[in-house]
Amino acid sequence: MRRRRRWDRISWWYSLILIVPLLGFTGLVAYQQFADARGYGGQVVDAYTGEPVADARILGGPQEIRTDAEGRFRVPREVTQIQVQKDGYDSQSVTLSGEGEIRITLRPNVVHGVVRNVADGQPIAGAAVEARAPDGTPLVATTTGADGTFVLRDVPVGALLAVTADDYRDATLAIGRQTAFEIALRYDVITGTITDAAGQPLAGARVVAGSAEATTGADGSFRLTGGPTKGTVVVKAPGYRAATVPLDQRMRVDARLEPFKAKAIYLTADVAADPQRFQEMIALVERTELNAMVIDLKDSTGSVYYDTRVRLAHDIGAVNPILDPKAVVAALHERGIYAIARIVVFEDPVLAEHRPEWAIHVPDGSLWRTWNGLAWVNAHRHEVWEYDTALTREAAELGFDEIQLDYIRFPSDGPLDEAEYGVPHNAETRAAAIRDFLAGVRAALAPTPAYLAVDVFGLTFWELSDGGIGQNLEAIAPVVDYICPMIYPSHFYPGSMGFDIPNDHPYEVILWSLENGGERVPEAAPKFRPWLQDFSYGEGIPYGDAEVRAQIDAAEDFGSSGWMLWNAASDYHEGALGAP
Repeated sequence: MRRRRRWDRISWWYSLILIVPLLGFTGLVAYQQFADARGYGGQVVDAYTGEPVADARILGGPQEIRTDAEGRFRVPREVTQIQVQKDGYDSQSVTLSGEGEIRITLRPNVVHGVVRNVADGQPIAGAAVEARAPDGTPLVATTTGADGTFVLRDVPVGALLAVTADDYRDATLAIGRQTAFEIALRYDVITGTITDAAGQPLAGARVVAGSAEATTGADGSFRLTGGPTKGTVVVKAPGYRAATVPLDQRMRVDARLEPFKAKAIYLTADVAADPQRFQEMIALVERTELNAMVIDLKDSTGSVYYDTRVRLAHDIGAVNPILDPKAVVAALHERGIYAIARIVVFEDPVLAEHRPEWAIHVPDGSLWRTWNGLAWVNAHRHEVWEYDTALTREAAELGFDEIQLDYIRFPSDGPLDEAEYGVPHNAETRAAAIRDFLAGVRAALAPTPAYLAVDVFGLTFWELSDGGIGQNLEAIAPVVDYICPMIYPSHFYPGSMGFDIPNDHPYEVILWSLENGGERVPEAAPKFRPWLQDFSYGEGIPYGDAEVRAQIDAAEDFGSSGWMLWNAASDYHEGALGAP
């Protein structure tokens, strides 16, 4: 018996001799504690992975204890409360009781990762990385280094990871039980340069992507933020054809715009719907300098001449579907002809009769009417705006290059002093109504390649106020792409511009009117495209080839973005037109 006890003592000391060099002093202490059957044993593991947490501090006993490589520890039995700590983890207090091993889980609170550009995988330096509470309150923040990496410490449970960087789309992710992240940000800024056909910078071009837009500077460059990361970018500038450019991951758009000046004739819906007359008009365009057509989709009767998807037009009986607008556009585009849709807005007796609450009234509550008995809708009513905006957007979707709105005004004839609008009605509110309506239409057309044009009285280029109809040149110019004054010499009063009969001076009336408008809004002069009269009316000389040509020459000498000929019967003087 004595020999065995002696051998046991020798074996124990022999074990120590072997273990001490291997484990060192700290390991020896851990070994002794683990061997002490009288204490509490346990293991510390990662709460997310279940892997052992080595070198965690166990505080609460007579001395600090560290977990071993397997995350194990043992404390004396007299210790009843311990604190478990480890850098990168939430600390945890544990009450010890009973026998057997305890398992302690520590939640990691360090989040790390790298932020890259999704397009090329390059790291993004200087990105802001935050842990945020679910309500958006910032909790912990850092920035990425030159290699795009980041480390967030002491991240609370339930936090969100938010990453922001200049020129990139923000990213927000739920952290959950994840500690390592590979985050790819999409470039959120579309940049580029717009030039003309000769490669010269094009200033003032409008660049639109989704609901975001920008305008090019003097060097033709632009910077557009908040746009989509895929799809197309539309570029427009008065005097040029619109361009639609696919957007790629580089978020870079460089486009050259082709110059274009519309030289147009007007076609009624009846003419456009008649195959023979339509072909005659196409042939006229092809053998002359003409390059565009204006075609009625909705005229001053209130009729809509195609099978529109706008439900209200059907509900009020406005639809008279004699046109196939897609076929019309296709026929024009096949021959390189610019297609303009004409939509009459506020002279709309059909809408006024069927939605009388949207119309102009007289004091007894009945509909106000012009001297010809036509009811008008109230241009202050937003319901009217929505109806015509929907038709305008649809015309763009049908493929028209431009939508031209006519009768964008309050009435000019009839018992005007009896008209009641239900709101204050004066020069300021009239001009504001017209401006705000046009601004809304332009916004609706912005993502499409279609330009927005507006017809105004020729007198609008001379009248400094609103002419009593809401047409103020300074108010309209910023919110449309083209301004189309109806500068018909026969419509000017005797004595206008110093002429007893203005109709006898077609060149001067057109040129001086455009010049006067250009002096008032010089920045908008590239938007001017006048309507010219190809008809005879009132006092003065009849109009033929020479008179029509004189007007065209005046418009071109001014430098307008083209011109358009008006004849209510679509019957034109070919001799006034140059060769293709």
